[in-house]
Amino acid sequence: MEETQQVEQQPSGPLVTVIIVSYFKATALRRALGAIEAQTIKDQLQTIVLDLGTHDTTPSWDLEHPNVTFLRMPRNFGMTKASNIGLRSVKADLVMFLDPCVELRPNTIEELVAALDGIPDAGAVGALLVDQNGEPLPQIRRLPDRDQLWKLWQDPDSLAAGAPGDGAAVANEYPGRKALLTRLATLKGMNFFDENYGDFGGDIELAFQIRHAGKKTYVIPSAPVVDHANADRGPQWSNGQLATFAADRLNGVSNFLGRRAGFVAGLMMRVQAVFTVLLRALTFQSPGYNWPLFTSLLGGQKIDGSQGSV
Repeated sequence: MEETQQVEQQPSGPLVTVIIVSYFKATALRRALGAIEAQTIKDQLQTIVLDLGTHDTTPSWDLEHPNVTFLRMPRNFGMTKASNIGLRSVKADLVMFLDPCVELRPNTIEELVAALDGIPDAGAVGALLVDQNGEPLPQIRRLPDRDQLWKLWQDPDSLAAGAPGDGAAVANEYPGRKALLTRLATLKGMNFFDENYGDFGGDIELAFQIRHAGKKTYVIPSAPVVDHANADRGPQWSNGQLATFAADRLNGVSNFLGRRAGFVAGLMMRVQAVFTVLLRALTFQSPGYNWPLFTSLLGGQKIDGSQGSV
C-alpha cells in the first residue's frame, strides 16, 4: 500500500496588504514601519507606502525595509488618487489602510483579521485609537448629514465623536481610515475610490458604501493602537495652503452630498460656500486666508496633483 504523504498547503500570497499614504510624515512613518515589522503575522503582510512628493523616503529606505514597496509620487496626489494607485498593487484579499501617525501593537493586525472573519455583518473593522497614555480617543461618529457636512468643510474637527468603552466590538458609522481593515472585494464592489474626491471625502464614501451594502464597521477594543497625531509635529502651513485644504474639503463634502441628495444639492452647497467666503473677505475677516480660499473655491480646487500650493 502506497503511503499517502500530506503536503502542507502554503498560502499563495499575503494575507493582508497594508497601505500607508505619507505626506511630510517621515519620522512617524519610520515608527509605523517598525511596528509593522514587529507584527505577529509579519510574514503574511504586504506593505505599500505612497510618498506624496515630499521626499519622506529616499532610496536608502528600500534597503532598510526590503519587504516594503515604496511608490514615490512626483506630487501630492491626495488620499483618493494615491489609495487607488496603491490598490493596483494589492496582492492580498484583505486591505488595511494605516495612517503614518498610528503605531500598531504586535498583535493588532492578527486581532483585526480575526474580528473581520468572526463578526458576521462586519464590512470593515477598525483598531481602537488610544492616546500615549492608553486612554481611548473619540472616534465613534455618525455619517454626517447636510448641516454637519457644511460645518465639516470649514472645520475638519467639527464632527461630534464619542470614545468607545471597554468590552465588545462597537459599531461605528464613520470610522475614517486611520487603522481600518476591509476586504478587497468591498473596494472592488464600489469600483475603488471615485477620483472626483481629492484628499478629503473618500473615507465618508467608503463608510456609506459599507452601510449601503447592509454591513457595519466595528471598532475592536482588543486591538488598541497609539495615535500620535497630536504629538507629531507637521509643517506650518501658509494661508494659501490652508485655503487649498479647505477647498478640497468642500469638494469632498459637496460631492458626497450630491451623490446622496442629488446634483443640485451639491451644487448649491458649493455656491453657498463661494458667497459666504466672498462676504467674509469683503468684510475683512481674515482676508489673507479668505481671498485665497475664494479663488480656490471658484476654481473648484481639489488635491489630486493638479494644485500647486501643496
